[in-house]
Amino acid sequence: MSTDIIMVGALGRMGIEIARVIAEDPDACLAGCVEYPEHPKMGQEYGACVGMDLGGVKLCPSIEETGAKSAVVIDFSSVQSTRSNLLKAAGTNLPMVVCTTGLDKSDHELAAKAALSVPIIVSSNMSLGVNLLFSLTEMVAGKLGGMFDIEIIEAHHRFKKDSPSGTARTLGEVAAKAIGQTYGSVVVDGRSGMAPGTRPPLEIGMHAVRGGDITGDHTVLFAGIGERIELRHMAHNRGIFARGAVAAAKWIAGKPAGQYTMKDVLGL
Repeated sequence: MSTDIIMVGALGRMGIEIARVIAEDPDACLAGCVEYPEHPKMGQEYGACVGMDLGGVKLCPSIEETGAKSAVVIDFSSVQSTRSNLLKAAGTNLPMVVCTTGLDKSDHELAAKAALSVPIIVSSNMSLGVNLLFSLTEMVAGKLGGMFDIEIIEAHHRFKKDSPSGTARTLGEVAAKAIGQTYGSVVVDGRSGMAPGTRPPLEIGMHAVRGGDITGDHTVLFAGIGERIELRHMAHNRGIFARGAVAAAKWIAGKPAGQYTMKDVLGL
């Protein structure tokens, strides 16, 4: 049975990539496209805007105005747009897959509240490989504890607005939790100047690189005395995130209200 999908952020780079994946998937159908109300192409046929045959679906200014009643929402838009959609989730009564990066604690609280009414997945990264990296980071950090120093290095294209990336933040959260700490108490963003002493054993270094057209690289470095372990994921193109988002949408369709993760989707 085909899954109807509403794409929020339809004319963004990832929105177009997700539309391409949907068009090639016999088990998915594009049922609605949403962009901000003032977009110059508002009301136009989406397929014509992106050079694809997508069944005459037109750009709409909101989820409600798509008219789709039994679809799954994939939100890959802006933080402000996602907040608005989370606030309206109970009213729209549609499952949501939230892929927007840069969400803060209050946004995740909104998602938890929305999950009381609808099934929802919030993930800083939709890639299968990255979600496996989360699990591997948790396992290695838990086993090595304070014996190895942990550093996280991420690299993205010059256009990325948030630093560190949502994926890097999740890696930091996973590693911190595994060693019995919180992100805020042990993560240090970059370093400069003279250190007051030796590196604290539970400190987690966070480093962001921005340049060129790098799709996304994430490395978790565990450095011990005389040895080190590096866990690394490199994204070659945005298609991996689009395929993951569509897979999550197909998985969550028909699920009861609640907050799910990509681990649930992938059976990890």
